[in-house]
Amino acid sequence: MATDETVLSPTTRQLLVLSPQAGSGPAHVAAATVAAVRPELSVRVVAVPFSTTAMMRAVEMVPDRVHGANAVFADVRARLDALTWGAWLPSVAKLTTPAPTLRQHVHSWLRDRSGYLAVHGDPGWVAKLPIGQLAPDRQLPRVPPRGVVATAYDCHAFGELPEVAVATLFSMGLTSRPVRREATSDPTPVWGTAKAVEFVVAWPGVAELSPATGRCPICDEAVWGHDCAFCRVRAIPGPAVPVTAQPAGTPPPATAPHLASLSTAGGATQ
Repeated sequence: MATDETVLSPTTRQLLVLSPQAGSGPAHVAAATVAAVRPELSVRVVAVPFSTTAMMRAVEMVPDRVHGANAVFADVRARLDALTWGAWLPSVAKLTTPAPTLRQHVHSWLRDRSGYLAVHGDPGWVAKLPIGQLAPDRQLPRVPPRGVVATAYDCHAFGELPEVAVATLFSMGLTSRPVRREATSDPTPVWGTAKAVEFVVAWPGVAELSPATGRCPICDEAVWGHDCAFCRVRAIPGPAVPVTAQPAGTPPPATAPHLASLSTAGGATQ
């Protein structure tokens, strides 16, 4: 990461490094390496309870018109909170979170092509496929997050989901087939098997950020909350600072942060 052209560019003033909570060590090492090369750069490492795939999808959904380091950071966090993410698994023998039942563990030792569906959340859940009747609390949320306007869910599958898994997603509330994409990271650290096929469900609408509550006295960035996410100092309270849309073709300002998401294996995806 320290040799990345965007990181080395003098117009880059902030760097946001996202990492799964499990195994965030490589992210801190990468951030320290960047700090040694560019000590004037504000670097923020954020470990979140999401897979690299889910983080990448949240970053992809940040609209071009959201400018400013703290604005992008707030937008990414809001999108992560609104995601429903999980995976199809051929076996749950090595799955720890969400926790499968003892019965499901035992069944994993038997040869069965249907597999399991595991969904992260609070609480997460695991189900043997096919599912006869889906419990109401396992449906996708019917009301979009505040500020999001959309008519249907958007689902991306990173690999080939079996039809039995797709049928379950439809039962959960999905209205169109998942968009198939190539896997971008090893799912083993999260799901316990390299054969897991991850999926991420989100509302395709754009979440509108609430007005900023102040400005950072150091970098002069708009701030959401009490402190600047990058300078780590108390914001100066002030009038609401809206996130304004930019005309088409307008290049991002110098304060737009460079984003990187690191897998537990240390590989970076931009």
